[in-house]
Amino acid sequence: MYRRLRPSPRLPPLPDRFGIRSRAQLARDVGTVLRHLPRGDRYTFNVGSAALLRPDLSLPAYAGLLPSDGVSPIFNFFDRNGGGRDFRSTVARTRELRDWRGGRLSYDEHDGTDFVCPPGTPLVAAAPGIVAATRDTWLRGGLTLCIDHGQGVVTQYTHLTSVTCEPGQRVERGEKIALSGVTGMDMTQFFPWVPPHVHFMVWIAGRPVDPFLAPGEAARAGTWLHGNAPETAPGPLPGDPRPEEIDGLVDERRLDEIRASCGDARVGEEIDRAPSAIAKAAIVEDSLHHDRPAWPRGNEAIGVRLPGDAREVRLTLPLPADLYVSARAADAPWTRPAAR
Repeated sequence: MYRRLRPSPRLPPLPDRFGIRSRAQLARDVGTVLRHLPRGDRYTFNVGSAALLRPDLSLPAYAGLLPSDGVSPIFNFFDRNGGGRDFRSTVARTRELRDWRGGRLSYDEHDGTDFVCPPGTPLVAAAPGIVAATRDTWLRGGLTLCIDHGQGVVTQYTHLTSVTCEPGQRVERGEKIALSGVTGMDMTQFFPWVPPHVHFMVWIAGRPVDPFLAPGEAARAGTWLHGNAPETAPGPLPGDPRPEEIDGLVDERRLDEIRASCGDARVGEEIDRAPSAIAKAAIVEDSLHHDRPAWPRGNEAIGVRLPGDAREVRLTLPLPADLYVSARAADAPWTRPAAR
């Protein structure tokens, strides 16, 4: 049923594994959480949050075990009712949430897909692209990598142990880019009952989208190459553009205008340190969604991308083909779609 991940990866010291970089950072971030808890506007949870505790998935993965069939369990899908619209760092589960199947394998406002994998699993680019930027925010997923695939499509890989590529580097589909991990507040507070996973996001023109298509939904950008049964890729596929042909389409004038409106000095400095326009754009887009208090209302609807044909970009799993072949929903009785 399981096989061991080999060679066993060298993981950093325990605090670093969870993305805790210093006592000062931890004190500041915990203070932020405590200030918001009484308001109920961020960092929310409810009784339904207990459904996210999955020792059946977490304990084998923390032990470094891989499924013998090479199929990664999907721990959470994109929430079709709230994902990509709002973001409050919530892990609440309400009756309104729905995944692409009409099931409840998700939680409120979840904006990506969670693929369970042992910490230290190599992760790969889901399509050819340019390494755009990294962010390291303990309150929102820890170490995160952004790859720009051109045509307004960006993918994100979150909860990382480390990044093995450099900003500006051009990568092929299936090329190793990072090691998975458990960084971020949610992984820290629920250890070891929440499975280690890569939180994989797809962005189109600056907004998160679901890479799965709901039944009857028309074809659209940012979906899986193999339909709703995503597969891994060992490397470049026929029809893939060469990475050097990819050009991040950024409206630099609009980017400068939005940067000027940032109300958080720390976020502003992060943007200013970015080495290129595509790096700045990736950070701005992520921040507009995940750092809402840093920006004036309405800015999240302002795009920084020039028009492109995102339909040309099709994705494969961010997991390595030598360890995985595909992924499928790891449903519990309370998450399955209703029988029709």
